[in-house]
Amino acid sequence: MNSRTPVNKILILAASPKDMNRVRLEDELRDIEEVLQRARKREQFEVKLKLAVRYRDIRQALLDFDPQIVHFSGHGEGEGGLVFEDGTGKAKLVDAEALAELFDLFKHVKCVVLNACYSENQAEAIVQLQHIDYVIGMSQAIGDRAAIEFAVGFYDGLGAGRSFEDAYKFGKNAIHIASIPEHLTPKLLRKKQFETEGANTTASNSGFSNDDLNYDPKKELSTKVFLSYSPKDEKLRIELENSLSILEGEGVISIWHDGKIRAGRNRNLEINKNLNSARIILLLISRHFIASLHRSNFEVKQAIERQSAGEAHVIPVLLSPVAGWQSIKFNDFQLGNLQYLPRNGKFVTDSRFWKNQNEAFVKIAEEFAEAVEQIAAESP
Repeated sequence: MNSRTPVNKILILAASPKDMNRVRLEDELRDIEEVLQRARKREQFEVKLKLAVRYRDIRQALLDFDPQIVHFSGHGEGEGGLVFEDGTGKAKLVDAEALAELFDLFKHVKCVVLNACYSENQAEAIVQLQHIDYVIGMSQAIGDRAAIEFAVGFYDGLGAGRSFEDAYKFGKNAIHIASIPEHLTPKLLRKKQFETEGANTTASNSGFSNDDLNYDPKKELSTKVFLSYSPKDEKLRIELENSLSILEGEGVISIWHDGKIRAGRNRNLEINKNLNSARIILLLISRHFIASLHRSNFEVKQAIERQSAGEAHVIPVLLSPVAGWQSIKFNDFQLGNLQYLPRNGKFVTDSRFWKNQNEAFVKIAEEFAEAVEQIAAESP
């Protein structure tokens, strides 16, 4: 190996506590090692594995190995955090804020992969540090097979000298090509801003191409979309978000919902801030959503006020059948006056009209893309 060839260190942290369902960590770790051993640019990578990682081991491993890439494999609990092990091998949660504080002390880390269920919250907390270029998290539960396929595809890409962004796409495609219906679960979050001079210096030292550090200002011009929904419709909300992921990946839209609120933040303030800054507000209509309006209608009332003032576009999305939703009024404004999706008026869960729910979500995504284009054309 040429002494001038930069070596990129990959630290793999794995944890599967004995009081939780076992995950196939050994298979994933073996496959990652095999991929990098046969890689065309294998001399550019050094891998360190840490198994049965306790919460205090994270810090020590980062200090000892000084990695550019950190990969976590194991369990995630959404807002609760990532699951590591305590001194007895049982589950120990590490929340998003604590994890972000730790990574803030390691400026050399360029990419973090959180290959665990519901890890998008932690990914968002880390990427907001503004010095880690790419963080990958999972928007929902991910099965063992999908997690392994993603890891293999991702490191196949890196091992061939491709950018982080390309490697992420290879990972998603690996899930898709294996006919596993979870290829939209991985989410890539990018660092938003950095100085050009700092970016060039980092690129030359990291061994990765400048494509990894090319900030696209068009991302800042994306249309913000606020999702208003009942927590009981979480699964349908995730399916809708997945169906819109292509638009989000292309920077056309950026989606926000209350599941993205970081631990320790004021929930009401965060909702109010994002509701008032959204250009499009989607109301996810269902019997649960309508029932919740009788207890609290703050979000919908404020959405309608912004619609009436010409500040936002409110679009109902028909999830599950509920009678009389069109007649609900806010002052002189009825929900039924709004153009809904899908335009045929058929609810997503109504099996009389759709072959399956995926067909319904594809239709909604197509019609929503048209709506976004029209709204963008109307904007000054």
